[in-house]
Amino acid sequence: MNSARVTNIKKAFGMPSADSAHQYVFRTGEYGTFYQYWWRDPAGNYYRYTNAAETSPDFDAFMGAPLLDPSQPLPEKNPEFFTAEGYKRHMAVPQGVEPSRNPAYNQNDGRSIWFEVFQKSGQTKYIYLDADVKENLDLYVQNQLRVVDASLANYRAYATSLFTGKHPKDKLTGAVMLLCDQGFYEPEELTQATVGDVEFIDQAVMLLGRKFVCDLRFLDFMTSLVAGRMPTDPLFVYQTVHGLVPMGPNYLNSVFYTTRVSPKFLLCWNASHLFSRIVNRMAFQKVPAEEVEEAAFDELARTLSTRDDVRYLVDFKVRVALLRSYANQVPGSNEPTVTKSLTRLMVDDFGIAVLRSDLTSLRQDEQEFSTWLQLEPMHDLSPAEEQQVQEELQAQQQEPAAEESAPAAPETPASPEDTKEPPPTSDTEAPE
Repeated sequence: MNSARVTNIKKAFGMPSADSAHQYVFRTGEYGTFYQYWWRDPAGNYYRYTNAAETSPDFDAFMGAPLLDPSQPLPEKNPEFFTAEGYKRHMAVPQGVEPSRNPAYNQNDGRSIWFEVFQKSGQTKYIYLDADVKENLDLYVQNQLRVVDASLANYRAYATSLFTGKHPKDKLTGAVMLLCDQGFYEPEELTQATVGDVEFIDQAVMLLGRKFVCDLRFLDFMTSLVAGRMPTDPLFVYQTVHGLVPMGPNYLNSVFYTTRVSPKFLLCWNASHLFSRIVNRMAFQKVPAEEVEEAAFDELARTLSTRDDVRYLVDFKVRVALLRSYANQVPGSNEPTVTKSLTRLMVDDFGIAVLRSDLTSLRQDEQEFSTWLQLEPMHDLSPAEEQQVQEELQAQQQEPAAEESAPAAPETPASPEDTKEPPPTSDTEAPE
């Protein structure tokens, strides 16, 4: 049995394998030091491996031989991710849906970079080639935000289950995941936190100079971390046979990799969500349009307790959509037209984060933001172009319906000369 056939059998069963036709290209660090190694096939599709090529400077001897990650879409297991020509899509096509190709597709044009489009349940979804998502920075960032958005509910359920577990290391891991999500922290800064970095102010907790309010369960947990310990001791430690060991970034990065939620893009998702809520509130306060952008970013920086520039944290398309809607408000109207923002909450306090240890899903305002984000195209698209695509899709859907409703033409009787001889059966022989 040749090696190519063995490789295909291993892929079909999800066993570790490698493909000799794949070539190593680069590695990415969405999960810190837990790198993802990307190889490319002759068609230009990218596949995730466990290591770089042995001849590459990126090769890690501790990771072993490079093998295909069986959890990613593969042609043998997930044909819905691939076109008839073998190109890999960035998402699967729903069963029974035939997408329409973009006749003006151009990977170098920000407006024509989409490859296919389909409409389902009245919603238009654009499909991009996975290679374009990997190679185009704008599409890459947009896709990562949507990956975080789609995985956030499972992430929170997993973090809550760990935090409410009995094992001390599970509780520590769940607490860090909750702080990265609802407290807007990064794993690296939490691994460097010490006991002296924690202060208690009534029912609020001050950690690394950032205040958050939490429920009693999480407050008791934070109290237990500092009780009877020196201010210079690492904050997040767990017991091993070698004594107390601080929680390291490599372990946390592997946990985030398992949940498919990048901590970097989780912070960007939260910042974009907060920015939309801030702009939405300013719309009700009638803040002048020329002042709203700078004021909103200043408030976001205060919320995240940072002096760094927070503009790079907010998704560009979210910012453009919000400010465009804000600038186009109807004069004299009591209701603002900031349609791309979130539900206004009566007790919005963007200066203090609220942390709940029992949160297993998206909040109401987060759900609205999630719905808009998933429906918004990842490429540059004007309202006129979007309307044109929808009209073309509707016209294509009406053509098959018209053909089915049309009466069938009467069949013309066949002449005796055109009648074919019956095929030979088991008890007759074909004429010689």
